[in-house]
Amino acid sequence: MAEPAAGHAAPHSHQARYLVVWVALLCFTVLTYALARVHLPGAWAVLAALAIAVTKGTLVALFFMHLWEQAGANRLVFATSLVFVALLIGLVIADNATRFPLANPPGSVGALPVAGADRDPPPVAAGSRTP
Repeated sequence: MAEPAAGHAAPHSHQARYLVVWVALLCFTVLTYALARVHLPGAWAVLAALAIAVTKGTLVALFFMHLWEQAGANRLVFATSLVFVALLIGLVIADNATRFPLANPPGSVGALPVAGADRDPPPVAAGSRTP
């Protein structure tokens, strides 16, 4: 086999690294499925799912898109894109927090209380019109 030219590093295989990352992605996929089967209170399910998704996306970007081996502008573009995605998600969540709850039919779960529902309506006299 020919020796590499002077000043060039010998090519090396990344098969072991790819195998480890692939197994980690499979584990995170199983964790995502298991998390979907468990009821977490409040927004914890969304936060856990987002954390798993960000971890999987980062593994794919770093190893399968070769950002781990790159330096400079490629990493800067990746970091900037993450900042903008976080900004967009944060703005959507902030906008959603300012909205009114959905108008569900009275008496249903999560329905808004009906104004004056705790009082009895005044009696209507016979033959009178109601406004």
